[in-house]
Amino acid sequence: MKMNTQLRWMFTLAAAGAMTLTLVPEADAARRASLGQNRLILDKNDVYLFPQTSTEYNNLLSLEYGGSQNSGSGLALIGNDAMVFGLGIYRGDLFSAQSYPYNLGHPNLGNIGNPLAPISPQPHTIVDLFAGFDLGAGSAGARLSVGNGGQRNVDAEDVVDAQTHNFVGLTLGYSMMGDTRVDTGLNIQFNSGNQINGGDDVIDHSRLAIGATARAFVPMDDRTSLGILGDVTFESEGATGRTYDANGNETSSNEASASAFGIMAGVGPVFEVKENTTLAGYALFGVATEGTDPDTDADFDSQRLTTYLTPGLHVAADIQLLDWLYFRTGAQYTFIGATNSFERDPNAGNNVRDTETANVRTSDFGWRAGLGIELGDFTLDGAFQAGFITNGPDFLGGAGGGMFTSVAAGYRF
Repeated sequence: MKMNTQLRWMFTLAAAGAMTLTLVPEADAARRASLGQNRLILDKNDVYLFPQTSTEYNNLLSLEYGGSQNSGSGLALIGNDAMVFGLGIYRGDLFSAQSYPYNLGHPNLGNIGNPLAPISPQPHTIVDLFAGFDLGAGSAGARLSVGNGGQRNVDAEDVVDAQTHNFVGLTLGYSMMGDTRVDTGLNIQFNSGNQINGGDDVIDHSRLAIGATARAFVPMDDRTSLGILGDVTFESEGATGRTYDANGNETSSNEASASAFGIMAGVGPVFEVKENTTLAGYALFGVATEGTDPDTDADFDSQRLTTYLTPGLHVAADIQLLDWLYFRTGAQYTFIGATNSFERDPNAGNNVRDTETANVRTSDFGWRAGLGIELGDFTLDGAFQAGFITNGPDFLGGAGGGMFTSVAAGYRF
């Protein structure tokens, strides 16, 4: 049976996801955004990938202010030298994941800088619970993420239209401290969604994602280390679409499925130029493949998209200008190849091939910059609007559209 339009559109978007390249979000953690999402410069938002690093940011209150009053996030970490507990909160639409540009908790290495996108948009957590434990030679931690969102309308005749989305995620991490530092994280996520039209259950959707990520710093000399990054992810999706007649009787249904696998690795130097100035750069190589089958009962309708990152380059600098003032900047370049294969019926017409392929190669570049202020235990970071730097502020006749895309305030107590 043919897939209904909504279900087919969902999986078309999923297949297109791996071709999507967005270098910089418009509402993000300000310091890391200023660095272009560089993963080799340590930051408090590491706790979302590696919850054990919460022990390094003990007794912290941090608020991230996005480009509007309903975007941003909050993080509180409280504890002692042995253990830390924390809470993260987010503002955003859980059901419409793409309305909030960047999910801080996504397990993929590089997050928004990773062009090997998952097969479906990642919903955004509304609450995180953290726990971190100092083990002496290392640290261990866990993060539990939960969320629920959607909408429900009931008319005067008790007819229901509803959309719901539920999310739960568990991240486990361990860090080895010493001459060589190694951070590891294992992430398991489960999503489920449902849509009801006129009281009829028209779509049920589920997704399971498992990801592992690692980061290591291998010392080369007193001020130089070699940074190593690694990431592997697997996802599986399933959806059931149903149609009904005017009496609410089910007339047809179909099952759709999708799965994806991706692996990425990066390596590059980290220079501690001065006590509080860091330069980092790395090259990334990766491959991701995903297959979609919009109707598991039908033949010759599957599709496979394979994406190659060959290579990606990422550089960033965190520069101390004064005792209290920092300038931060980062840039990314990616060169991507993709092959899309469509299954075809070799017996149909004059087509003697069982697959049809399309190849694409493209490159992209992006940069970010920002300022940071540190006054004792208080920090204030801002990520510049690109137009503010290149066109100037509005009050001087420019067209920058504002100074910052996001601002973050933090206090250690």
